[in-house]
Amino acid sequence: MGTVEWSVRPARPDDLEPLSDLKLEVLRPEFERLGIWNPPRHRARFEREFTAHETRVVEGDQRLLGCIALHPEADTTWLRHFYLVEEARGRGIGTALLSEAIASVAPGSMTLDVLTGSRAVSLYERAGFVEIGRDPVDTVMRRA
Repeated sequence: MGTVEWSVRPARPDDLEPLSDLKLEVLRPEFERLGIWNPPRHRARFEREFTAHETRVVEGDQRLLGCIALHPEADTTWLRHFYLVEEARGRGIGTALLSEAIASVAPGSMTLDVLTGSRAVSLYERAGFVEIGRDPVDTVMRRA
């Protein structure tokens, strides 16, 4: 695939199922690498945490490319459900989305969990996130 034309729009309630399907497609290799591939559990978590007004949908080439969500909670904003299809990676889209998300948050910290060993860790480190906790599945990172 050459240049990927992409855009971002607010999520709608009817995005729940297609974004849940996309999460399973995109993250399956990572879940399998960690030995935690369990589609019903992953789908249930996404459905439990999905809030349309907190989520932005990435589209391009007439299809869903991914999403990103910002969930304010107590003293931090959680970056959730940030994933892109493989062909959209390495093209600056993730960096642009993350930079926009950081800029949109009022002063304060941003926290996320990323699958331990994921190549996305380097993206977060470049954006100033540091590891604050880890278990065999998740690495928790925060940006002050």
